[in-house]
Amino acid sequence: MRELHDFDATTDRALDVAEVTALEQRIAASGTGLSVLMARAGAALAELVESIAPLERAHQPAVTVLCGSGNNGGDGWVCARILAQLGYPVTLVPTRPAAEVKAQPARDAAVSAHAALEKADCAVLSPGTKEAAAAIAQADIVVDALLGTGFSGGEVTGSAAQLIEAANDSSALVVAADVPSGLSAQTGEPATPCARADYTVTMICAKTGLAANPAACGRLLVAPLGVDARQLV
Repeated sequence: MRELHDFDATTDRALDVAEVTALEQRIAASGTGLSVLMARAGAALAELVESIAPLERAHQPAVTVLCGSGNNGGDGWVCARILAQLGYPVTLVPTRPAAEVKAQPARDAAVSAHAALEKADCAVLSPGTKEAAAAIAQADIVVDALLGTGFSGGEVTGSAAQLIEAANDSSALVVAADVPSGLSAQTGEPATPCARADYTVTMICAKTGLAANPAACGRLLVAPLGVDARQLV
C-alpha cells in the first residue's frame, strides 16, 4: 500500500473532531479542496480492498459499498467507482439516491460514480430490499461509508441502522471509511448499533475516539491523503 500505514500511538497524532474540521479548512485555504481529499480518500479505500482481496481471473471478490448521505458516503461512492472500473463486481447500497444527496462534494461524487457504476453493469440498490440484503450477505468485502466524524453518539436509526446490522450479521470483511459507523470519532463510545470493522482507514490522521478505542476499529490504518504532517500542528 502506497500511503496507508498502521496507526502508531507513539508517532501518529490523534486530533479531536473540531481540530480535524479546522485542519480541513486550512488545507482548503492552501489550495487542496475537499473534493480532492474525497477523491484521495476513495482511492485509499479502494487500495486497501485491492490489497486484501485481489482481483483474479479465478476469483472476483464481491464488494458491497454502503453509503450515507454525507461526505463520508462520498468517500464510499468514489471507492465504488474505482473498484467497478477495475473490474470488481460492485454493489452499492446508499441511504439516499445520488441525485438526492445534498452535501457537497459528496453529491458530485455520487452522481459521477452512479453513472460509472451503470456503465460497468454494477447494481445500485435501495436499502430494505431483498436484493440489498442478499448483496451484503453474499459479499466478500463490505465497505462501510455510512456515518463519519459528524456522528456524535446515541442511537443509530433508520436505514443506516439496518445496513450496519446487516453488515455485522454477514461473514464479509468490513472496511470502515474514516470511522466505523456508530462509533463516536470524538470519544470512542459505540452507539447501538455500531459497525464491527475488520479494517478502518482513517483519513489524514487518527481521531481521538479511534485512538481511545482501537479495538473497535479492527486494523486501524491512516491514509494521509497527501497532507504534509506539519499541517497537523
